[in-house]
Amino acid sequence: MKTIALFSNVSVIKVYGEYPLAVSNIFTDSRQVTPDSVFVCIKGYTVDGHHYISSAIEKGASVIVVQDIPDQMYEDVCYVHVRDTERAAGHLANKFFDYPSTKLRIVGVTGTNGKTTVSSVINSVLRREGYKTGLSGTIEIDIDGEKFESKNTTSDVLTMQRMLKDMVEAGVTDVVMEVSSHGLVLGRLAGVDFQNGVFTNLTQDHLDFHGTMEHYKYAKGLLFAHLGQDLRKDKAAIVNADDEVSKDYITMTSARIISYGIKNEADFRAENIRFHESKTSFTLKTNFGEYDLDIPFIGEFNVYNILSVICVLWDKGMPFERILMHLKETPPPSGRMEIFQTGDKRNVIIDYAHTEDAIGKVLDSIRMFSTKKIISIIGTGGGRDKDKRPKMGRIATEKSDYCIFTTDNPLDEPGKEIVDMLAAGAIDDQFECIPDREEAITRAVEIAKEGDVVLIAGKGHENYQLIGKEVVPFDEKEITLRAIRDYPLTENIPTT
Repeated sequence: MKTIALFSNVSVIKVYGEYPLAVSNIFTDSRQVTPDSVFVCIKGYTVDGHHYISSAIEKGASVIVVQDIPDQMYEDVCYVHVRDTERAAGHLANKFFDYPSTKLRIVGVTGTNGKTTVSSVINSVLRREGYKTGLSGTIEIDIDGEKFESKNTTSDVLTMQRMLKDMVEAGVTDVVMEVSSHGLVLGRLAGVDFQNGVFTNLTQDHLDFHGTMEHYKYAKGLLFAHLGQDLRKDKAAIVNADDEVSKDYITMTSARIISYGIKNEADFRAENIRFHESKTSFTLKTNFGEYDLDIPFIGEFNVYNILSVICVLWDKGMPFERILMHLKETPPPSGRMEIFQTGDKRNVIIDYAHTEDAIGKVLDSIRMFSTKKIISIIGTGGGRDKDKRPKMGRIATEKSDYCIFTTDNPLDEPGKEIVDMLAAGAIDDQFECIPDREEAITRAVEIAKEGDVVLIAGKGHENYQLIGKEVVPFDEKEITLRAIRDYPLTENIPTT
């Protein structure tokens, strides 16, 4: 691409040297730089791209975009000084990849809990109906069935635009995207043109990053501001009528509002909810009729999730009868209230719950169908958002019969420190602390009796642990089966 055209929409303070006639690519990671490319120096929380200018130049970068002017400049390299390299990267990426989001119908899903379930189910139903879809989320990136590893809930701005360009080239028409508060605040979604914004709920999380709940709420609300003010485009904000925060988000957007809920009046409302061991039933009330629905999901929180899915699919114009048909046949995504079939007389449920609110809702859901003991394995990550740990410990001991506090991704923090902070919130002595997560799972299986439920909370679909600076393979299902073989309650235990 011609360099002058690429920088035409970037607010430039000064150019040192001369623009090359053309550039071949854009990068924010010096390790990926290729000859004749642009390297944008992003000032992150742990890494500053300005420290890697020399490395980028050695690999052939011909244009360096800086926020801080370097002490040394090479004569044959062009330096572009801007006020904000993160914002500049957004403009450059959109221009370089030819604004791919404008060629797609994109649904953005935000909220503390439920993003993965809502996004995955929307994608599954659309694909069952014959749409060519793309999915970007916590578990994976999926481009019309081709799957890639997802490193962040919301990718960085260059990866995001590159991914959307790949989706356009693959013939994708509809994209579902998990939208994190980090991604919104850090500008990773710059230039993404959303058709729908979905809000699930807001509870305490990520305060190590945002500082206060007010800042966290504002960050999530940026998605609805992203819907834009162009009234020529038909867009809809889909909000949870039972969450007070929705009122704020409604004021932040000029898009049409579609509401869903259980307690308050809403466009799509669930009534007469019945909970079972492997499904939930309810009556769906709309302004065009009432429908009885069975879904293979457990718990009230999943009723909310499915209601938001219905709103999206209905707004896309999918025939309502087909929406309901598909939802009866679409299972939950991996690690989201997943009933793990072990062949044992104990029940094992794996869930991603890692906040006070999510843990409470999962345990409430289990209690609605379980008549025996609930043994919970509760873990949390190291080095962040420590204030939520005692609250997680309180809710877990309040709603479980027995708890085992452990770690999630401990990083460099001592495991004992993590579990002690969880235990500080316990309301009784029906718990124990086992920092080693594998030992914690084994212990829970050992003490569980026939009909008891073992909840393994915190990691969900993740098959690794972050310990120190290492990524350590960690398969909770494999560990659980191994523990069941060591402490069997039945003779027919699977070997794999």
